Amino acid sequence: MKVSIIIPAYNAAETIAETLESVLAQAYPGWEAIIVNDGSRDETAAIAASFAARDNRICTLSQPQGGEGAARNTGISLAHFDWLLFLDADDWLLPSCLERLTGALALDPGLDAVHCGWARIAPDGKLIGEHYCPESGDLFSAFANLCAFPIYACLVRRALVEAVGRFDTSLRTCADWDLWQRIARMGAHFGAIPDVLVRYRVRPNSTWFDGPRFLLDGLRVVTRGHSPDPRVPHPDPSHVNGLPSEQLPGARLTFACWPAGMVLGRGGDARVLLEALRHDRDPELDPARVAHGIFYATPLPLCQPPAVWQELWPRLERQVDDFLLALEAQSAAPRLARRVRTILEHLILEHSTAPRPLTIGTIHAIRVEVTEPIPDVFPPTSAERLECAVELEGSRIGRIRLPICEGSVPGYVLADAIAAEFAWSILERFFDRTVYRDLIVERGPTGLSIHRGSLCLVEGLSGDERAVRAQIHEQVGWTVFLQEVWGHPDWPRASFYDPYVAVEEATVRRRLEDGWLTVEVSEDLPDAEVSDQILDIVLTVGGVPLGIVSVPVYQGVVRAPELRAALTSMGGYELCRVAVREGLLGKPLTEPTSLRARLAAAAAAAMPSGENDPVPEILPSVVLAPNAMRVLSRALSPGKQGMVLGRRAYGAMGTSVSRRAVLPAVAAGELAEAASVAREPVIRIPWTAERPERVIYAPDLLQTRFATRPDLWERSNLYEQTKYERILSLLPSAQISRAFELAYAESPFTAQLAPRVGDLTVAYLSRVSTDRAARYLADSQNVRFVHLDLTKDPLPGHFDLIVCHDVLYHFNGEDTLKAICQKLVSMLKPGGYLLTVHANLVVDEPDRTGFDWSFPFGAKAIGEMLASIPSLCLVKELRTPLYRIQLLQRDPQMRFPPHRSIPEVVELDQPMPLPPETASHVLWQGGYPGSSSAGQGFLTYQLPILMYHRVAPTGSPAMARYRVAPEAFEEQLQYLRNAGFYSIRLEHWRMAMVARRPLPGRAVILTFDDGYLDFLTHARPLLKRYGFSAMVFLVAEEIGGSNRWDRGYGEEVPLLGWREIHQLQDEGVEFGSHSASHPYLTALSFAELVREGARSRAILERGLGLPVTSFAYPYGADVEDPVVQHLVGACGYIFGLSCRSGRSRFHDPLLALPRLEVMGSDSLQDFILKLDGPSIECT
Repeated sequence: MKVSIIIPAYNAAETIAETLESVLAQAYPGWEAIIVNDGSRDETAAIAASFAARDNRICTLSQPQGGEGAARNTGISLAHFDWLLFLDADDWLLPSCLERLTGALALDPGLDAVHCGWARIAPDGKLIGEHYCPESGDLFSAFANLCAFPIYACLVRRALVEAVGRFDTSLRTCADWDLWQRIARMGAHFGAIPDVLVRYRVRPNSTWFDGPRFLLDGLRVVTRGHSPDPRVPHPDPSHVNGLPSEQLPGARLTFACWPAGMVLGRGGDARVLLEALRHDRDPELDPARVAHGIFYATPLPLCQPPAVWQELWPRLERQVDDFLLALEAQSAAPRLARRVRTILEHLILEHSTAPRPLTIGTIHAIRVEVTEPIPDVFPPTSAERLECAVELEGSRIGRIRLPICEGSVPGYVLADAIAAEFAWSILERFFDRTVYRDLIVERGPTGLSIHRGSLCLVEGLSGDERAVRAQIHEQVGWTVFLQEVWGHPDWPRASFYDPYVAVEEATVRRRLEDGWLTVEVSEDLPDAEVSDQILDIVLTVGGVPLGIVSVPVYQGVVRAPELRAALTSMGGYELCRVAVREGLLGKPLTEPTSLRARLAAAAAAAMPSGENDPVPEILPSVVLAPNAMRVLSRALSPGKQGMVLGRRAYGAMGTSVSRRAVLPAVAAGELAEAASVAREPVIRIPWTAERPERVIYAPDLLQTRFATRPDLWERSNLYEQTKYERILSLLPSAQISRAFELAYAESPFTAQLAPRVGDLTVAYLSRVSTDRAARYLADSQNVRFVHLDLTKDPLPGHFDLIVCHDVLYHFNGEDTLKAICQKLVSMLKPGGYLLTVHANLVVDEPDRTGFDWSFPFGAKAIGEMLASIPSLCLVKELRTPLYRIQLLQRDPQMRFPPHRSIPEVVELDQPMPLPPETASHVLWQGGYPGSSSAGQGFLTYQLPILMYHRVAPTGSPAMARYRVAPEAFEEQLQYLRNAGFYSIRLEHWRMAMVARRPLPGRAVILTFDDGYLDFLTHARPLLKRYGFSAMVFLVAEEIGGSNRWDRGYGEEVPLLGWREIHQLQDEGVEFGSHSASHPYLTALSFAELVREGARSRAILERGLGLPVTSFAYPYGADVEDPVVQHLVGACGYIFGLSCRSGRSRFHDPLLALPRLEVMGSDSLQDFILKLDGPSIECT
């Protein structure tokens, strides 16, 4: 493989020698260099000739000046080899360049070109920046919009260059971009090398720094990329017409920001460029692309790196604002200027080397060392955002961004944000100093193990001791944390989660009358004597409440191990965050004090003195948990009038429920209204203050009177509850004096059946379940629990009703099943009823939907067995795709043969989504045992969250992207079901993220933005047919109205009203917020943003009667702003869904979950490609 290097040269005497020396220095020898002297008037030709004399692989040619394109075309005509590299006379190659590029081609003969990284160098030799295009394969979409890499960074097949007609000599700039676009249109396959292999010398008089010329040439290339190009003889079929023409205005406006930046860099008025775009409009113009174009282009004419922006900003700020406002008006993109400016300011700060504190526009940047006291921050009055560089003992560990409200950011909030983000890193440094140095690494038969004293923390590790010690925090950090925080360094991890661990005796015993207990993690846990059946525990860490945990009370006592197990399980990683915040932040890590001792000292310091604590006027309906006064004193400065929002009543610890926040005081009314609807504590100091000086969300301010106790026996879900309701709907109308329930394990169904019968006897196959259920339902006077083995135990009596649910397939063998069924019938009184519910299994009916469970028979076989008993008659049967419910009656007259009437059989749709563990075993198209996604070992490590808008047959062409035809939607659902996908809820995924444990099978979430009425008419029937659920995000103030925010596209579409929403809610559809009015959130002030979130939450929770925990960001790309995420979380939302494309991973922030947009133009293959990838793995 040999390479022809084409070098056009015009008046390049100062640089061409260095260029040619770099060619001669190539490690790869198979090349020729063709120098085309394009009418130079200096010594260029002589220097080139001298190099040709030194090496016969170099040849030269002179021609009248025709420009770079003409010179390159001449060089192509003289080339002898199949591969071309274009090198300008002021660029140079690194010695390994050709070797690396040709090596990539040798490894993949199917490549048509391979590109590499490049560096820009200033005239004085300083590095301006290094760049790399990560894209490979088909690059037409990239080149249709921009030049993905420069001419000198790519080795390309000569035949393709010739086929598309070489360089367009009518273009003074952008000719290289135009060439790459034509080559890509032919379907060329590009490879990529991420390393910098070529350098480019930037000169202030470069042709492409001529902003107006660059704009006009570039617009020609962009326009060609969105239309057919007759110059390309055999385009790839998918690129014949270019990118969709409706995308052209946005592409032109986005590109214009690069020449605009060059004009700004030279001190000009970039607004004049917009005249060439006077007919272009794009209301969805991407502010990030605009900002990046201006940011990177502006320093180039100055031959400076991006860091120069900190010096340019004071003199360019006004010109930048003028251009952005003009671009906003031209594009019709709402509040574009504000959105772009925020991103631009962040870019300037990220690249700035100036010391902190530093203010750029509306952003104030500081540095915080976590081993020093965390201060209150008072930025300049112009600042709206705080950007905090977080350092640990002088080393930067990350960055925090927070809103500035009422002119400050309290250290109370800043410390919480730092701990939330960096607790694990800070804890590692502390344990390095105090614990890890004493751990022992030993090699054994199974590999390396880590010991703490005589306790083995982990074993079977691979690698050498140095590698294991480098990963010691990830291997044993959580175990060591639990040992340290609970004061048991000799316990294995499992003991902290074991409520029956028998390794300690409590030294304290407390008697409680009201069912409430406050425990401090750094103190010894007591045994608690409780008169109530549930004990509510306020767990404090360093004297600060972490949350409320409820545990069941057995025999009047909760033992210390039970407390610890519940607190450890429910506290989760939030226990670590708060321990770091209260025990480590603001203090040197060099002190030898243990974490537990540090927390004890913090708890002692947190004890209220009673002298300086504020005395709020609190409504009688609000009863606060212990330490409330201390919380208020930390949240509000002395003498301040303020409003404090207490912890929300829903949401797991560690979510936004646990994060402190300051909110705009002018939004106090909307926030108070949302809290009132949710019955959450609101405290004003004083209560009569109408305009608080500060509003704080304080998650450590706990309310007890309305604390939501979890149902400790709640194993149910919407799927199971619907099944229970259907079972109960078949209960006979006659009075049932004696009933018997037989099940495998305890469930909420027992508590729902008990009030419908006289006396209820309950037997579970699981003895543990029987004991546990007996304790839970101890107050039910008509319920009796028995241990019963139906295969050998005597009958417990005769009954009017026997209920069997999900139990009979646990008896192996048809003979055993027959004997059990006959025994059950013999327990029925004459005329008594047998009510059964069992799942459909594919072992019974391989050609129908069913569960892939390892039982010998399912509902069909059980039903046939019961039907074969002569004295038993089927009265009514409910059939769904997944289970059958049968009501049978024993003949009242004991006749033989019995009198049989025609039974009523009702076919029902699959009504509700299944829990993940259950759904992963369903074969929707039938099959054989072992062929389900769970049976085949499929696991969901990355979750596809699909984003739809409308499902409708017709509509405006301008909105076609957001409208999926019903036929296409059904095709997609059919594929999902056949491939084994099943619906889950966001909470299921959150639990998987916390545990870092994949979900079984193929999980998916389907979401629908805006809440269109056609969801009810077109989407929901298909979802029901194929067994999927959905989340619908509503624009709260437009419910029952239309999508006014899309009026500019010429189409207003009706939205769901409350009647339809309640109907869908009853069917199991979940609803979330899409804001109150559908604005661009980053275009709003913080007060406007919070009002949007709070108003929407209040409206939806009042209408739905349920907490609304999820928020889909309007125009969701703006979610990349962490300040928006922070404020949305502070408004009461736990999950935030964006338009960032991708599958959700374990490490994604809950308030920034990505989605996969399903567009109206997607073919089924496009849809499948979006789902494919590493999201589903087979183990």
